[in-house]
Amino acid sequence: MKDCEKLNYPTIPTEWKKSTWQLILRGKELGGNENKMQEIRLAQEGDVDRQKEIWQLCFGDPVSYIDFYYSNRYKNAETAVLLHKGEIAAMLTMMPVRTVRPDNCSFRTSMIYAIATDPQHQNKGFATQLIDFSDQYLRDCQTELSVLVPANAQLFDYYRRQGYRSGFYIKETQLSSHDVDRLPVSRQCTCSIKSITPQEYNWRRNNQLKGRFYISYPDEDIVYQKKLSLLSGADIYAIDIEDIKGCLAVERISPDKVLIKELLLPEDYIYLAIKQILQFAAASEYIFRTPPYLGEHLRGTLRPFGMFKRHIKSDWIIPPGNLGYLGFAFD
Repeated sequence: MKDCEKLNYPTIPTEWKKSTWQLILRGKELGGNENKMQEIRLAQEGDVDRQKEIWQLCFGDPVSYIDFYYSNRYKNAETAVLLHKGEIAAMLTMMPVRTVRPDNCSFRTSMIYAIATDPQHQNKGFATQLIDFSDQYLRDCQTELSVLVPANAQLFDYYRRQGYRSGFYIKETQLSSHDVDRLPVSRQCTCSIKSITPQEYNWRRNNQLKGRFYISYPDEDIVYQKKLSLLSGADIYAIDIEDIKGCLAVERISPDKVLIKELLLPEDYIYLAIKQILQFAAASEYIFRTPPYLGEHLRGTLRPFGMFKRHIKSDWIIPPGNLGYLGFAFD
């Protein structure tokens, strides 16, 4: 992959930190009382408990899952918080990834994740202020793009107003075990599935997506996905069919429902792979997610999944209709 620099943010000059990171917004500027104050900054030690509280209020996840995220993926340096009267009222995370073009050139990118505002402070523009802050922060870090996955269809319009546009899609198919049994397989091949390391998964993933427009993840994010899969009772896997080296990420939603969060193989082998998956992940219902160009004959739904915003001007244009692929996104 061309232009593959390390995926950490560069050091920001001290004078910039003082003038821009500490973004103080006084009440008069916001149309409120003089003694009101909002402060936006990167997260610090001691902020986590309040962040966990906001996460639970906004997303409703079990405490065990929230603790899992903060123990295994969270970083202060990737998290921005907005304080209202000295207390954290909103937050977002900026995960470093890369956007890869079909010619294999790549761009520094940030995945905006877990945007949340305490319900008692919603509809005050706090999320918009945080997004504005992240725009400036990423621009000064020379990060060219940001991407995000709206939590529901209604939020696509909100993020369009913030300058984002649709660019990443998935094909999602729901199949019962009976549906899978009826899938035709045109050729019989040896197909094996086995657990693999995050590093090997990432190698296979990038190889299967070569020549496409997609988001590439650092190994540490694949490590986190593996932990998520294991927590659910599944794993990330290699799938080998003849000389084809594919991969899939699986999460078990319930004893009777399995989510194939990512399945990457050539089109001709999709049916065979799906049948093999049933042999080691028994359930009555399966949800398969594939890139938009795969699963042509599956009765699935192609839908917008991720959006992007450009922070640095570039001659490269993302052509309309070029359906990008984002992947698991930890949604």
